[in-house]
Amino acid sequence: MPRSIRSILFLTYSTIIIVGITILFVLFYLWASNLLKTKAFNSISELSAALQTQLDLEVQKLDSVSVSILYSNLITDRISAYEPSGIENEPLSSDPNHPRLKKSNTDLYDILVALVGPSYPVQQVYLHLFSGISIGVGFDNSQKKSDIYSQPWFHLVNDSKNKKVLLLSESNAGTVNLKKSVSLSLFRRFSDKYNTPEGIVEVKQDYNKVFNGFIKLAKHNPSLEKVIIYTNAGEVIYPYESSEQVKQFVNRILSNPSNNFSSDQRMYINDPIARDKVLLTIKHSELTNWNIAVMISNKTLISPLNKFTKLAILVTLVILSFLIILSYFASRKITRPLSALNKTIKSMSLESLVSGTAAELNSGLNEWDRLHASFVKMNARLKESFDQLLLSRTQELQAKITALQSQMNPHFLYNSLATISAMAYEKMYEQIIVMCDNLSDMMRYIATDESSLVDIQTELNYTEMYLTCMKLRYGDMLSSTIHFDDSIQRIQIPKIMIQPLVENALKYGTKTSPPWMISVSGKILDNRWIIEVADNGPGFEDQEFARLFEQIKEIEDSNVLPALRLQGMGLLNVYIRLKLHYGPQMVFDVRNLPDRGAVVTVGGPLYLKDKGG
Repeated sequence: MPRSIRSILFLTYSTIIIVGITILFVLFYLWASNLLKTKAFNSISELSAALQTQLDLEVQKLDSVSVSILYSNLITDRISAYEPSGIENEPLSSDPNHPRLKKSNTDLYDILVALVGPSYPVQQVYLHLFSGISIGVGFDNSQKKSDIYSQPWFHLVNDSKNKKVLLLSESNAGTVNLKKSVSLSLFRRFSDKYNTPEGIVEVKQDYNKVFNGFIKLAKHNPSLEKVIIYTNAGEVIYPYESSEQVKQFVNRILSNPSNNFSSDQRMYINDPIARDKVLLTIKHSELTNWNIAVMISNKTLISPLNKFTKLAILVTLVILSFLIILSYFASRKITRPLSALNKTIKSMSLESLVSGTAAELNSGLNEWDRLHASFVKMNARLKESFDQLLLSRTQELQAKITALQSQMNPHFLYNSLATISAMAYEKMYEQIIVMCDNLSDMMRYIATDESSLVDIQTELNYTEMYLTCMKLRYGDMLSSTIHFDDSIQRIQIPKIMIQPLVENALKYGTKTSPPWMISVSGKILDNRWIIEVADNGPGFEDQEFARLFEQIKEIEDSNVLPALRLQGMGLLNVYIRLKLHYGPQMVFDVRNLPDRGAVVTVGGPLYLKDKGG
């Protein structure tokens, strides 16, 4: 359905405005979201670094106590002299006269108390001796027999030699009804002064005290998705009572291709719990060899931006509506003069085109006013164009009539009548009948104007009738051969194309003494039909060649056809009609043969009666 210029302009302006604002809005949204993500990454990265520092400080307290015990000469000197009291589980006393304690035993306990310090920076210290005794200082001040080799942590700590081992442990608070307390224990194997392994030091701290900063963070920062502390092996340290989904999330982090176990990282990862992507920063602690993952969901992060986006969309829609209204009025102002110009054009007639004058447009737009002025000037030029068109049409009609008259070739008719007259004088009645029949058929063929293209076979029939008439006139002095490939019989060519060539050959061939020989052949070559007409006459003179090709060059240069005459236009007539039918695809060649005679070659692209042929 055709549309008006006004609607096209309006839609174009509106589309440009909508696309432009949409692109700006999308770019702003992407910029703002990337800025938020960058700030969020930096924020949670700083937070995770602070949490790592806090955790390292708590673990450092445990480690400091363990190192103090490990490298205390007072402890190593008294381990070998320590003897169990014989009591399985009994609180220790600082009274040196206690009947069941030896002096070396109380000295060892006092030294442990002194190393822990009066402020008790740790919850509990145990000295597990390979001799089967455990000495406790802290909330549990006791000595008791203990099978250290059966403890679940023994082999791990013993294999690590003097390196620290951090493990979580549970213990009952006193009664079965109370909850189990969770502690973080730091283990080190220690030796006597002779570097002989004597036992294992265990320094414990309450779980909630160690991870107090993480617990407060979860309460005061609900926007954080979660904080997870885990080992490189995938064990979850915090939160202690972690769900199976948290463990799966940790495994997802560890299996991420960008995961690096020994450096800080930033990554995006899908959280199956929240069903959203989360921004994740991971800090690796060299002290604990743990990883601290602090994360925030993409939904939570983008929430402020989404609120702003809704407000921005509302404002944008208002601005967009205003701009679209402006584009409508702008398109109407531009196209209004076009309506006035259209009325002016409709009011014009042939009389006004020739002599009338048009009113000024005065649209207020220079382009439309100039267009109107150009239209007025065009009227004057149109009159000249009409005159030239009428003249050219008249010349074309005259050329067609002249061409038809030339095709009839009255000279041939005159000669045929003269031959008939001579034959009648000689009483050659049968030959006269044949010649009249052929002449009648030929005149009928020439006069019909049903189509400009005919079959080659039809053309050959007409040419053979012409040769029959000529043989009746010249008798045995004239002979002819016609040879056409079977494949060319159905090709269509311009009407009366072969006979003028045969007539031209006979005209120049009979300038020598008989016998005269005319040869006509046809074939298909390179997707073109080719027809050759040759004679055994004297050939073309140089002047005739020059005149013919000069006329052809004049037609090519000026693209104007010459006025057709009744004589001397045989070959040129054929050339012009080939050019009109086929243009540059035509074939036209005139040349003399080496011995004697001349040959004319014509051709054009294939035209078949049915497309399948």
